[in-house]
Amino acid sequence: MNREKKYNTPIRYALAMFGLSIMGYMYTTYGTFFYTNIGLSMTAIGIGHIFFAIWDAFNDPICGYLSDRTRTRWGRRRPWLMASVPIMTIAAILFFNPPAALGTGIAMAVYFTIFLMLTETANTIATVNYHSLLPELFRDIKKRNSANSLRQALQLVGMIIGVSLVPLLAQALGYQTTALLLGVLGCALVIYSILGTREDKSFAEIKPPKLKDSLKALIGNRNFWFVSVSHFLYQATTGLLLAGIPFYIRYHLGEADGMATILSASVFVTAIPSMFLWYKLINKYGTLKIWRLALLVLGLSLVPLFFSNVLWFAAAAGAFVGIGIAGVTANLDMINSELIEEDARRFGVRREATFFAGISFVTRLSGLIRSGVFFLLVFIFGFESAAVPGDRPGMAARFMMIVFPTILMALSFAVSLLVKFKENKVEG
Repeated sequence: MNREKKYNTPIRYALAMFGLSIMGYMYTTYGTFFYTNIGLSMTAIGIGHIFFAIWDAFNDPICGYLSDRTRTRWGRRRPWLMASVPIMTIAAILFFNPPAALGTGIAMAVYFTIFLMLTETANTIATVNYHSLLPELFRDIKKRNSANSLRQALQLVGMIIGVSLVPLLAQALGYQTTALLLGVLGCALVIYSILGTREDKSFAEIKPPKLKDSLKALIGNRNFWFVSVSHFLYQATTGLLLAGIPFYIRYHLGEADGMATILSASVFVTAIPSMFLWYKLINKYGTLKIWRLALLVLGLSLVPLFFSNVLWFAAAAGAFVGIGIAGVTANLDMINSELIEEDARRFGVRREATFFAGISFVTRLSGLIRSGVFFLLVFIFGFESAAVPGDRPGMAARFMMIVFPTILMALSFAVSLLVKFKENKVEG
């Protein structure tokens, strides 16, 4: 069995995405809900997200630049992954284990912000390096699409666990034990996956790109900016959608917190099989057209949720949201890879991590939109925390989860229409 078949298999590579998703989606979806439940105000959470979003944006290009210039016997990406994932796991576990002695004031707000930033910094290092492996390990465009579809399908499975099962697990075990179990499982899966990859040594032999040249290439690439802004708007949408689910269940539908499992599960149950439909559409019509279609489908699918007043109707509407999320997810890294290949053909250097980090620099700033929405919920609806939800908490939840995301997706689709490039087949 040759090295390529032995090591760089799509399923082994995709397992890391599964592991990263399990823990990542737990704190993305339930972090805000968890801290408002223990008494931290939405204002304090919004301020924490501002600090986090600014730092999170700037650490992406730093991580990407360092990764592209790394030269070790184990490769450029693997050492960063093996170091960052355990740190991310420990930080995420501590995020859900704030000391009760801190109270609900400034001390708790500082704790929330520190561990949010630490968890996301380690996650940034891990994801930038993991995503950078895709165009290197799978050179043929169809194989790359296949590997990407598989890992995105496993990401959705990870979302089912990290989003849909968490309410039930937390109800039975508590958020602290749930975070521990998912963190350890996710860490083990990523390490197992990365040990099964071997990077292309010829890529490391290419002269490392200079920082000045890389920044110039990014800044002068119009497609880079349009793709990044579209991703930025989509990222803000999914962040609000996921964070809004537990609020929507409790305050709009009036259901028990555990019922968030039904709504989120309805999204992901349809997302997984539809991922393979999107995969076929990409192969037939190309990444660019199907990416735009998926953005449009997701935006339109959010509208029925606003008019849903019972759980079963909301779950049915959520199924269509899942189809849209699957479509965008299936296309994200394919679009990013096209940008990287276009840059490599033009300049003769490989800077996968720099491009992924540059795109992340823009998309991570979407946290500022989430912070702005949190402030607006306080200002418009008086929603401060679980103890002070205001007079219209149900409407606040719908604006958080549906109204703002729908507007953002309309803008994301509009920006995607400005992206223009020639799609080429890439073969090793």
